[in-house]
Amino acid sequence: MEPSQVKSFAERYLDAFGCRIIEQRPGLIQAELSVEADPDLVHRPFYWMYVEKMGLNPQTSTLTWVFDREEAPQGIPAERLSFGSPRFQQMLHSARKHGRFIRLYEDTPRPVRSRAGSKPYDPWLGVNYRISYLCDRKKEEILHFGIHLRTGEIIENFYSRIRDRNWNPRLPAHRHILPPLFTVAEAVGELEYNLQGYVEQQDMEWARDAKEQLNRELERLHAYYPEEWRMSDELHEEKKQRIRETVWQYHPRVEVEVVNAGLFYLDTPPV
Repeated sequence: MEPSQVKSFAERYLDAFGCRIIEQRPGLIQAELSVEADPDLVHRPFYWMYVEKMGLNPQTSTLTWVFDREEAPQGIPAERLSFGSPRFQQMLHSARKHGRFIRLYEDTPRPVRSRAGSKPYDPWLGVNYRISYLCDRKKEEILHFGIHLRTGEIIENFYSRIRDRNWNPRLPAHRHILPPLFTVAEAVGELEYNLQGYVEQQDMEWARDAKEQLNRELERLHAYYPEEWRMSDELHEEKKQRIRETVWQYHPRVEVEVVNAGLFYLDTPPV
């Protein structure tokens, strides 16, 4: 990750968490952290326990990050922010923790007032799935599904269809949401059923090859050890442990993980 990309991510993180920018130069950012960002980026749990217990107004930390060594200020504590730095890893973890589920409203520059006085939004649930095909090797893919919460229509590549739109985290004036006919739990069930169908349609030649490799590895393992009646208890336990490890390494399996998800209220259908 290039320094410019690290800086761009840091700027977006500070903006998203409502942090106050004190000073900003091409190679430097100094910011006062918000109440939401401070516990994630500055490890002081006892302070926050004390503030909560005593009902005090918290005093958040001020951090200075440099992305170019030549920009390091004189007389001010600063740290270099790079992709491998501990602080940047804290920032990534914080973004993942708080950004797994979002609610956004499409922001349209044109007037939205209708004859009824308010224009409706269509509710959609978007979920990004990571599918991992695992054996002694690993293959991953990310799928972006969206489901209309009124019709149940499911579309693929949902993220790419809506990513270039403008979004607002708050419901704009003169807008309302059409009531969903599917609950989020029902919609997730439909998406999972659709996802299962997708996985079952994939070429499973890799799984058959992995099972053959597993059988060969188990044959070698059995041949390595003597007959059961000649083995000690310790050797029996060792063999069982190696069998478990071999099965875990070579047995084919498919794992599905939700990367993130969100409720998206669209002004126009995704195309």
